Formats: sequence, structure tokens, C-alpha cells
Amino acid sequence: MNTRLKQEDKEVDQLEKIIRETPVEVDLVNRTMRKYESSRDTKPSEKSRTRQKLHHRIMIITTSAAMIFSLLIIANLISPTPVTIKTTATKKDEPISSSVFKSSERDIGLHAADEKGLSTKLNTSITHEGFTLSVTEVVYDGTRVAIGLKRHQKEGENSKESLSEQISKVEFSLNGEPLNYPNIISGVFMQPIKDKDAEVIEITDRKNHGGKPFPKQFNLTLSTTIAGISEPFIIDIPVRDIGNHINLQPKISRKYKNNHFTIEQVILTPITTSITIRKALLDKSTSVDSRGGINIDVFDDQGNKLKLIHGNGSRETNEGTSDLIEDLRLHPFETLPKSITIKPYIYLYDAYPNGALQLDENGDRIIQYIQELEITIPINSKE
Repeated sequence: MNTRLKQEDKEVDQLEKIIRETPVEVDLVNRTMRKYESSRDTKPSEKSRTRQKLHHRIMIITTSAAMIFSLLIIANLISPTPVTIKTTATKKDEPISSSVFKSSERDIGLHAADEKGLSTKLNTSITHEGFTLSVTEVVYDGTRVAIGLKRHQKEGENSKESLSEQISKVEFSLNGEPLNYPNIISGVFMQPIKDKDAEVIEITDRKNHGGKPFPKQFNLTLSTTIAGISEPFIIDIPVRDIGNHINLQPKISRKYKNNHFTIEQVILTPITTSITIRKALLDKSTSVDSRGGINIDVFDDQGNKLKLIHGNGSRETNEGTSDLIEDLRLHPFETLPKSITIKPYIYLYDAYPNGALQLDENGDRIIQYIQELEITIPINSKE
């Protein structure tokens, strides 16, 4: 493998780190983790860091070795074939006591979806073997589809496991066609929720990664398996775009040393800020820092920084070159800014090539912004 491809792989590794270390974590392998440890430690410790490493290792092991970018959770989330099992489940209407979106621990976009009445309230339930699973709400803003789930356990039963831990498999189809994510790093995400009987599952399209965009309105079918219950829970979910987007395609590029950095697209919605970036190397030498790659922070015109929700990426190869395309989804802006600024940065290390990451007094990574790659984009509210 030549130096350039090694660098690109390291860029991909860094994207994995960004996704994994964002405040909203993918959490589909808790059941597997429970087999490796008998207790939990909620304080930051070496055990916590070890669990995160093992969590990541398990997700990599479950992916397809044939796909370079199936590095996280695709294998156990998306099936290449549609669900064909027939269900004899009973459907019933049940009152919704509270919004699952408001139980999201850190995603203020989902909070806004509920508070502003942007989400569609549903009360569709499926019952198998005394276990009832309900879809409480759904919202789609053109960048991500978020679905609220709630469980209703058997009478007298109080499971110590959360709903997230009970979910062992998730599959989706759109208008009857299965959704597959073979060549990108993650397309399905699960949000940490305060309520252990609830869960938020999110999906994104592949429009920037060789796939088709989601239509404005469609029927989404969720099929999920609950541990200990043989029959899958299959629920149809009507989805409609809430609209009210600002969609910019600035195509602004910057160069620094041998790095070529481009902002391809910016989408602002009431619940998400979506940034699509393209990163490439101009020659076969290493990047600014070959260990960490280039990451970004996003600021409004008042200097307020947005928090990352999650992201995914893929490699695009054209005429012998290979670019890394990343879709990053961040919190929405509280008020529409006049402009946004993307500030690329690298992590600092003690020494090259094997030095440890530099940490501040709070244990956070120390970063260095690359001013030559900084891009400011004016926001036209009429877009």
C-alpha cells in the first residue's frame, strides 16, 4: 500500500474517532458488552476507557471484511435483503405520555422538533409475547430521519436492561426497498436516552456517497429484533420532510501544504446543521499530521461553536485519485446567523511519530487551528 493510501486510511480512522467521541454515541452493542463485564462504572476511569476500546473493537469485528468502509456498525444494522417474515402482531392505539425526543440527553435539535411541533406524533404499537413496542414520533428535516421508540413490558416485569440493550438487530426499507449502507462509515445511529424504556434511532441517506436522496415523502418500514423474542417487530412509519431548509453549495476550497480542503454543502434546518466536506492529498506525501488528520469546528458570526451530533463518510475514487467525503451533522443554530465559519484543526502530539496526544488540565485534547484552511460562508436566508 503506498503512502497516499495509508494516509487516506488514517483520515478514515480519524473520522471514526470523531463519530465515536461525539457526545452522542452509537449504542447498538451493549448486549455484547454485557458479556464481557458484570458491572458498570459511571465515573471516568481507565475501565471506562477500556470499555470504549472494546466497544469499538466489537463493532469492527462485526463488519464486512470485503468492504473497506464498513468499519463501525453496518453489519448488524442493515440487511441486503428485505424482511419477508410475516407477522401476526396486534396493533393498537395507546396514549403517548411524553415525547421520547425530549428524553434525548444532548440533542437540542430533537428537543426543538418536539417543542416547535415539527415532529409527527404516532401511536402505532406491535405486541409479541406480551412485549409491546411503540413508535411514538418521527421527524425528517432533509438531513436525518429520527424515530422515537418506547417499550411496554409484560405486566409485573421490570427489566434491568434498557431498550437499547434489548435491541439486537435493526433493518429499514423505504417504499418497500431495503436500505443498505455498504460503502460508508455508518448510516444508522442510536441516541443516548434518559428513559431506559425509550430509544431514538436515526438514519441518513447516501446522496453524497453514490446513493439516492430520500424523497420528500415516503413510507419507512422498521424491522427490529428484541432479545428473547423470536418474531421481529415490523412497523410502518409515514415520513414527510418538514421543509424550511437553507441549502447552500459554496464549493469553496482551500489549500495548505499538500492538503486540499473543500466545503461542498451546508444545510441549515430547525433541528440540524449539516456540513459536507471533501478532503484530498495533492501528492503522495503525508498530511499536516499523519496520525490525526484534519477535523473541523463550526462557529456562527458571534463566535458560538456548534456541537457535533454524528457523521459518516466514504471514499470517492476518480481517475486514480481518492477523496474522503464526510457528512457531519451538528446542533442547529438558535438564531439564523449572518455567516458561519468552518475552522479546520489538527490534534497536537508530544513527539513524532509515536508521541502521545497532548491534553489540557481537563484531560481534553489540545488542538491547533489551521488558518490557511479557514472558510467563512455568508448565509442568505432566502435560499
